[in-house]
Amino acid sequence: MSDTKLILLGTKGGPRLTTGSDWPTSMVLDVKGRPYIIDTGMGVTRQFVEAGYALSDVHTVVITHHHSDHILELGPLLHTTWTSSPFREVNVYGPPPLNEHVDFFFKAMGYDTGIRVRDEKQTPPSGMFKTHEFTEGLVFEDDLVRVTALRVEHPPVTECYALKFETGDKTVVFSADTTYFPPLAEFAKGADMLVHEVMHREGTIRMCERLKPVKPNLWEHMILGHTFGDDVGRIATDAGVGHLVLNHFTPSDDPDTGPAEFEAIVRETWDGQLTVGSDLLEVEV
Repeated sequence: MSDTKLILLGTKGGPRLTTGSDWPTSMVLDVKGRPYIIDTGMGVTRQFVEAGYALSDVHTVVITHHHSDHILELGPLLHTTWTSSPFREVNVYGPPPLNEHVDFFFKAMGYDTGIRVRDEKQTPPSGMFKTHEFTEGLVFEDDLVRVTALRVEHPPVTECYALKFETGDKTVVFSADTTYFPPLAEFAKGADMLVHEVMHREGTIRMCERLKPVKPNLWEHMILGHTFGDDVGRIATDAGVGHLVLNHFTPSDDPDTGPAEFEAIVRETWDGQLTVGSDLLEVEV
C-alpha cells in the first residue's frame, strides 16, 4: 500500500456555481498522513473536513495561480483554521501577489479577529501563516516532499505554475491551468501520476454560447488558456506517466458532456491508466 494518495476536493473548472454542481478546484496530496493542499477554490474548507481531515491538520497550502476558482477561499480557509485549531505555523506558497492577497484578507477581517482576540482570548493570527512567493524552480523542500514549479501558458495570467511533488519514491505533477504546453511533458517525464485539467471542445462551445451575455470573450479565453482532451492525452503519452487523472472539467454542467465524453476524447491519444476525477475521490499514487 502506498504512503501517498491524491484526494480531489473540487473538480469543476471556473468559478460559476449551479444547483448540484461540483466545487471549484482544490486538491490534497497526502504523504504519510500529512495533507498538502493544492489550490483553494470555493468549498475547500468544507471539502477538506468532508474528506476526513480536521482543520488542525492544515499544514501546507500551495497555490498554482490567482484565478478565483483556485484561490477564492484561501483567506477563509486560513481564518477558519485559526478560529478552529491550535496556533502553529502554517506555510502558504504561491506566485505573486500571494503576500498581498493574504495580508489584505486579514486586514479586511480585522474587526472579527480583534473581537475574538479580546473576547475569546485567542492568540492573534499574525505569525501563524507564513506566506512564500515563488516563480520557476524550487518552491520548497521539507522532510517529506520536494516541490518544484514550471511556468505554464494561461494568458492573460502570467504567474501560473505546474507543480511537481517528489516524495522520494513517488512523483506527482499537477498541470495547473494551461493551454497545450509541450514543455509540461518534459517536466512530468516518468511521473507516477499527472493530474491535468481537461476541456471538451463541443461542450465548451455550448457553454460559451450560453454565457455570451455575461462573458462575450469566453471562447477566446478558453482556447488560449486551457487544454482540450486529446492534447491532455498527448502530454501524458509524451511524458510516459504511470497514471493520468483528469480534473478541472470544462464544461462541468453541460448535460451532454459527462465523464464518458471526457474519457473518450482523452482516449484518442492516451492508452494508459486513466481516472476521470470527481469531488472527494481518493486515488492511491
